[in-house]
Amino acid sequence: MNKNDFEWKLENEWLQAALKEAQKQLNEKRDFKEKFKNNALETQRELWQDIGSVSITNGLEQIVDFLGFINSMKMQKRNHELTRKLQEKYEKMLLSPYFGRIDFLEKGEDKVEKCYIGVSNLINDNYDFLIYDWRAPISSMFYDYEIGKASYECPEGIIDGKLMLKRQYKINNGEIAYMFDSNLKIDDEMLQDILSKSTDSKMKAIVTTIQREQNKVIRNEEYKNLIVQGPAGSGKTSVALHRIAYLLYKHRDKITPQNIVIFSPNEIFNDYISNVLPELGEDNMCQTTFKEYMHKALGSGFIKEDYCEMMEYILGSKKEATYKKRINNIKFKSSMEFIDMLKQYVTYVEKMDRNFKDIIFRDRLIVSCNDLQELFFKDYIQLPLKRRLQKIRERVLFLIEPYEKRRVEEVASELRDSGSYIDKVEIMEHSIAIVKDEMKDIYYEIDRVTGFDLLDIYKKLFENLELFSKSLNTEYCEKEIDEIKNYTLENLKAKKLNYEDQPPLLYLKSTFGDIPKTSEIKYVIVDEAQDYTPLQYEIFYQLFNHANITMLGDLNQSINPFMSLRDYNNISHIFQGDNTCIINLTKSYRSTMEITMFSRRLLNRETMDECVERSGDEPLLVGFPNEGVIKERLIEDIKMYKEKGYKSIGIITRTVKEAGEVYNYLKDKVHVKAIMKDDDEYVSDTLVIPAYLAKGLEFDVVIIYNAGNEKYCCEEERLLLYTACTRALHILCIYYSGKITALLEGSY
Repeated sequence: MNKNDFEWKLENEWLQAALKEAQKQLNEKRDFKEKFKNNALETQRELWQDIGSVSITNGLEQIVDFLGFINSMKMQKRNHELTRKLQEKYEKMLLSPYFGRIDFLEKGEDKVEKCYIGVSNLINDNYDFLIYDWRAPISSMFYDYEIGKASYECPEGIIDGKLMLKRQYKINNGEIAYMFDSNLKIDDEMLQDILSKSTDSKMKAIVTTIQREQNKVIRNEEYKNLIVQGPAGSGKTSVALHRIAYLLYKHRDKITPQNIVIFSPNEIFNDYISNVLPELGEDNMCQTTFKEYMHKALGSGFIKEDYCEMMEYILGSKKEATYKKRINNIKFKSSMEFIDMLKQYVTYVEKMDRNFKDIIFRDRLIVSCNDLQELFFKDYIQLPLKRRLQKIRERVLFLIEPYEKRRVEEVASELRDSGSYIDKVEIMEHSIAIVKDEMKDIYYEIDRVTGFDLLDIYKKLFENLELFSKSLNTEYCEKEIDEIKNYTLENLKAKKLNYEDQPPLLYLKSTFGDIPKTSEIKYVIVDEAQDYTPLQYEIFYQLFNHANITMLGDLNQSINPFMSLRDYNNISHIFQGDNTCIINLTKSYRSTMEITMFSRRLLNRETMDECVERSGDEPLLVGFPNEGVIKERLIEDIKMYKEKGYKSIGIITRTVKEAGEVYNYLKDKVHVKAIMKDDDEYVSDTLVIPAYLAKGLEFDVVIIYNAGNEKYCCEEERLLLYTACTRALHILCIYYSGKITALLEGSY
């Protein structure tokens, strides 16, 4: 748009008016902040002068006054924090107050409403909206409609009308860099401008370029559960975070960030996405990983293998004698048949005879075995197993307490009469010790019938695995079942928990009522949904059955060939159709067309997903005589791509072991960093990282370290290689020694 035309003049006038109002409100907040600071200092001064040091000897009145001062200080702190956030909001607004505008003519009205759209609302003293928050109902039309008929939903209902204008802006440091009237084209100027830039830090907000299909996910509240399937680079994680921001905005009086939890693939990714919500003016929600949650819940009694260790084993131990046995073990414990077996086993454990006996103390019946049976199978039947056993234990101890107390008094009287003791405390201690010894068999019996040992319960399942597997229509033969049984029992005896044993244990722990309720969590986000097994989704449902769950994934990026979701139909029995909606994102925005088309050929099957029309270099495939020469080439490439202005370079290896070798070679020759564990801190730099830790991340330049046939040597690793290639925004280089992997044949 010509900077000299009349329209530009009007736009500048509006921008100046908005900036003036933002500056005015910023000044007010700064004044408030200073006032709150002074009030806080004055309150603390009064507290010291009027109250002094608090002591119970000074009476109740002083304590009441003290608590009054404390409540006042808490209120001042809250006001100060709110004002600080508003100050930050206006400071950001002065740099870039809005990014879009729509002119809307409501049906039946004569006057067109001009709506400027930004990250936050800006309302003047007359309650006029100078800028609408992107999450406001009316703002949805900016993302959903072209010029012409349009509508939006608000608390009053659906408002119909017509979009007369749709305009986008780039505002830097309070000045319009450019603006243009736009339609709903994916390859519009602003999106292309953003996509063509180098990435130099953590994930950023996409609020200025949200697409219609993404907006549909962000604002969807029709269904309790959402399953979002989308190709690599379709913005699934960004959509999830903007959905959280939207929910916090719309339901501000009902939910806070503490009511939302996101399960990320690893701590690296948690760090990578940590800036998005603060950019949108919201505090971060609870962030965790399934591994972190599971390890905390299962405690520290066993040596627990983590996910990365399992992936290293799968990728790096193919020549070991026990490899096939372990892979069968992983497959079995990730199968639908095993879920059915676990459910049958739970029913069996809950209904099995507990072998209750009469509780008798000194020939007195405290509680009969029939009473205990009735408590277990009737009175407490609605409770999960562990709570039932706890309730029975509490009941028996309650009934036995008066008998024990009376017996202690009898023994104390006998000791006093014996004349052997003078000290009353000593008499009581001896009396209690004598009675405890008399009752040790009773307490042993109580412990026996009410004890709950999760690992013992799990062990008994495998001790009788043939029995429980016979009732299932399983593809595993008797020999394989026997191998799985013995393999598991050997590990349990050695106090070792392989990763594939941990979800079943967590499932049993949750089913039997041994995990605290999570009722304060109202929304759950599961990212990289394809890498969870159906059993893990059973656990999510158990833990958060009252919460709304959004699952985002790409079945084509299943990095673990033996332990993944495989198909969304595998969880259809958990998240049933009435409350669940599957939404398909169909466009990839991350990579150039050349990289996207190359990567999709690697899938070896047809895909109808689209990609953004952004051109670049064809992926580079180069063969080398050995890995030493590849490492030398890496040094040249790092220097060259840095000189060309690319800010992030990902050197993606197949395993951690390989990543360590590459990093050790490069670290003294060029500036490079490495991520070797799933809890390493994310850094945007030249980074050496194994493929299974790189999922969800993106780099300007991706160099696949060695895609030789001796490395990526089997069909099971096709999706791992695909995931690695789709991390690239602008440049993709695939290096290999010897012969290139057969997985890439036909891709170039």
